[in-house]
Amino acid sequence: MAFLYQLTETSRFMMSFVLVTDQDNCIIIDGGRPEDMPLLKQYVNGRHVSAWILTHAHVDHISGFVDEFVHHRGKDFDIDTIYYNFPPYDELITKTDVEDVAWFRHDLNNMLPAFNEALPLFRDKTHITHQGEALDIDEVHIDFIYSYHEGLTANVINDSSLVFKVTTPNKTVMFLGDLGPDGGDLLFRESRHLLKSDICQMAHHGHMNVGMDVYAQIMPEACLWCCADWLYNEPEIPPYLEDAEKLRRMGRIRMYGTAVTRKWMDILGVQKHYVTKDGTQRIEL
Repeated sequence: MAFLYQLTETSRFMMSFVLVTDQDNCIIIDGGRPEDMPLLKQYVNGRHVSAWILTHAHVDHISGFVDEFVHHRGKDFDIDTIYYNFPPYDELITKTDVEDVAWFRHDLNNMLPAFNEALPLFRDKTHITHQGEALDIDEVHIDFIYSYHEGLTANVINDSSLVFKVTTPNKTVMFLGDLGPDGGDLLFRESRHLLKSDICQMAHHGHMNVGMDVYAQIMPEACLWCCADWLYNEPEIPPYLEDAEKLRRMGRIRMYGTAVTRKWMDILGVQKHYVTKDGTQRIEL
């Protein structure tokens, strides 16, 4: 039987999963920051990494992966293929017809330049993954149901998250990465018939994320929250989201704290919540 480790934070917040197949191969999802790598290595435990899926180019998700190749050439991991699909940096960095140019460029510069600089170190292992592709690893089937869409500029990196559904003989798990409201709207419009899943990884750590319509279509029995205590118990409108006029100018007005998302899950009747504030979680699939 396959099982999933949801790794707790060594850094302030991050996302890191290790899925182990019944043949003892593993799939890594993101991994967190450099300081999260020792814990990741502990749970990979020398297994062959059949797939390392990078959801999107933010430091709390992939800076540890990049650091491993820059400083260790990835020698601590036996990796088959790296799956990702990031926005085209050179094409986008000069754009000015966006909601907030300064924020847009700040977001692009968060991790993309470092990833692109390190890319020659692992390019031969990469596969740029597109919506509609599928992957089979032992008894685990993965459907990629959303990838980077041109034109989503208010939340460009989060809205480029790979979204994929993991299917085992016993369970289905929806991974939403850090998808935000606009990306969530497209996901719902294009692929709502594919969303139903037993378990759901909460988009963007459960805040500033996809809408209730997406979660209602997934209708999960259990939720995966990559949240330290301060984030899991965040109010509906935390201080950094109080300036509604600023959010409007940035095209990010439909963003709220985790308290809103937790209420949605109560409405949907979700009974089980796996939260990284409580430590590393092991979930049988």
